Amino acid sequence: MQNQNKQPGKPQVTALIDRRQIILGSLTLLAMAVLLIVGLTPRDASAPEPDTAQVGGESAITLAADCALVQHIAYEPCGHQITRRQALPPDLAGKTRADLEAAYADWQVTSYAADEVVMAQRLAMYCPQHMVLMPDDSGMLCVFQNKYGDALALVEELNIPLSDLPDSYQEELRPGKGFSTQEELAQWLEAADS
Repeated sequence: MQNQNKQPGKPQVTALIDRRQIILGSLTLLAMAVLLIVGLTPRDASAPEPDTAQVGGESAITLAADCALVQHIAYEPCGHQITRRQALPPDLAGKTRADLEAAYADWQVTSYAADEVVMAQRLAMYCPQHMVLMPDDSGMLCVFQNKYGDALALVEELNIPLSDLPDSYQEELRPGKGFSTQEELAQWLEAADS
């Protein structure tokens, strides 16, 4: 009777899994098992990770009295960078990396040795190559210049209230506007005044 239900020329549909699927599934499970075994295998405790060894070794290094500080400063508004080399302050001689990092909290130490420390910092101010026009605390326009690498110094008071300029110019000057020369600054002021 079963033979009567079969129709000639039509393949019989069965719910069998293809051999390729079984092999692929088995290989996938095998690969996952190998990765799990490798991941759970304990590591040799006597061989510390390279980063741990380096940091542990650096913590024991103390700064020499003649240590040089190499400071890389990047200035965000103008995109310029400078490098300066300074002597270690005497009060840090014989101190550790942690002491140095506490004293230079705004800096990132990129290289540490007893005789030389390299550090980097990004500042939201113009570099020493620029004259900076901006208002002082009282709202009067002044010219500043970065004479020390990390701080602006007053160069000239202009006795022009920021409020005398159009609103668009005021917004531009509040954070400070950099100029390469005094002449560029004067030309900009003339254009803003007219």
